[in-house]
Amino acid sequence: MELIILGSAAATPIKERNLSSIALRYRNQIFLFDCGEDFQRKFAEAGLKFNKPMKIFISHFHGDHIIGLPGFLFRLSLNDRTAPMMIFGPRNLFLYLFLHKKILGLKAKYHIKIIEIDHQSQELIEYEGLDSETPKKTIQMNNNIVLDTKYFSIKYALVEHSVITFAYAFIEKSRYGKFNPDRARELCIPEGHLWKKLQEGQIIDFNGTTIDPVKEGIVGAKQPGRKITYSGDLKPSDSLINLGINSDILIHEATFAKALAEIAEEKKHSTSVDAATDAKKMNAKQLILTHISARYQENALMLLEEAKEIFPNTIIAKDLLRITLK
Repeated sequence: MELIILGSAAATPIKERNLSSIALRYRNQIFLFDCGEDFQRKFAEAGLKFNKPMKIFISHFHGDHIIGLPGFLFRLSLNDRTAPMMIFGPRNLFLYLFLHKKILGLKAKYHIKIIEIDHQSQELIEYEGLDSETPKKTIQMNNNIVLDTKYFSIKYALVEHSVITFAYAFIEKSRYGKFNPDRARELCIPEGHLWKKLQEGQIIDFNGTTIDPVKEGIVGAKQPGRKITYSGDLKPSDSLINLGINSDILIHEATFAKALAEIAEEKKHSTSVDAATDAKKMNAKQLILTHISARYQENALMLLEEAKEIFPNTIIAKDLLRITLK
């Protein structure tokens, strides 16, 4: 699992910082959280592949978080993409992309699903491609989970900002420890489908004997999955704390220094101190400050110092920063 910062600026890009976008590489898939203007350039610079299965999560409809999405989709069509894509976001996400198709000729030749999150009705509204003017189906949500798979789930929380805004958490499910092939061979278990079952922690019957892979030392005991929480834009919010509890990494906007706390409150953004306080409340392991205002172009480290007074394990995002979660 690898986390890559593709954009870390707030509102306006500067030379060192592109607009908001976060990439996560996991099990041959790419997950994107927000798509600020021209993030596709950073996507390419990061060496990310344009034809991988991809899931995109839009936090809200402010330009510095979504304007880069149509251009990215254009580029994927030009690149003859074939891998599937899912795009999640608030209501009217489909309308936003549908208008780009009608007015600008946006095409998506690859398989694409657009899923709108209706918080009020607790439903997911699914559109198949850019041509279907009516939803394909609606899906009732459970516990704010928008995507649930064998290996992970994605959960959202409604947070407080000047428009409807979602924070997201990538939650990996518990997994078994390292597989020990030598131990499997000692027990004369042939390679193949039985090994796959053992790697997944399944108890098997082999030659009349029941084999528990954990007890037999074939795999390590279950380990808790990793968790990454992305705040989007927000003022301090209990819903974010509940979403991000025990996160391995919290990526939190820090648009302002603490001296501008009143402006942050007015604009429904966060300060560096707010971010650090949230990280401490949710018992996160590491905090990444992002969405940095251009006013701190020369002294962004001030934000880091303020946050570290409250939450020492804090770093400040910079474009193309890479973090591997082992």
